[in-house]
Amino acid sequence: MLASKAKLTTLAVRLLGVVIGALLIVLVVVPLLGPCWHLLYGDAISFQGWTLPVPKGFYVRKSRNGPVMWKQTFGVPFFNASYGHISFFLRPPKQPFSFERDYIQFKNGLAQDANEKGYKLTSERTVSVGKEPAYCLEFRRSSPEPGSLLRCAVESSAIVIFYEGDPRYVRDVFATLQRMSADSGRGTVYLYDEENINRLCLRRRLDACLFEDTFAL
Repeated sequence: MLASKAKLTTLAVRLLGVVIGALLIVLVVVPLLGPCWHLLYGDAISFQGWTLPVPKGFYVRKSRNGPVMWKQTFGVPFFNASYGHISFFLRPPKQPFSFERDYIQFKNGLAQDANEKGYKLTSERTVSVGKEPAYCLEFRRSSPEPGSLLRCAVESSAIVIFYEGDPRYVRDVFATLQRMSADSGRGTVYLYDEENINRLCLRRRLDACLFEDTFAL
């Protein structure tokens, strides 16, 4: 009887160790997704005739509407850790943005939606994107996450940029905007493959993934 209880206790401890080990692996791997993505695919993607630089530490996933650049830190997905994602999509019905025609409606619509979620407009900025200006509205709230919302529309283009996440990554969004450039439109938005990239980090290039300086833009 005592021997059976001891075996059950040993089995329970081992199972607990396996679960804890698996959780730790996930916690360690998530922050490495960005560096590993840069290792596999480089520093930029192409979308709708634009070359989009991918900030250091971010990785790219494909969504129905366009590419999404993710930044995730240690603690995701089990704890309330900081994150950020930059989404690119086209204005319906893919009509180029005009400041004189569209800006007031663009601003009022965003402000109303953001206010309903507890955000307040903190800044309006104009930045250069290629040869055209982009008009950006930033909203913030004290809690809970995400703390920042940012949306930008590019003059004479249908592309729209949306950011949601920690305020510390807003500067990465503006850096991406200022480094965007027109291209031939023949590039590919890469689909992030979780299984392959995790295998790369854990088995073949863990040493490289651990050092983000290797993948500086």
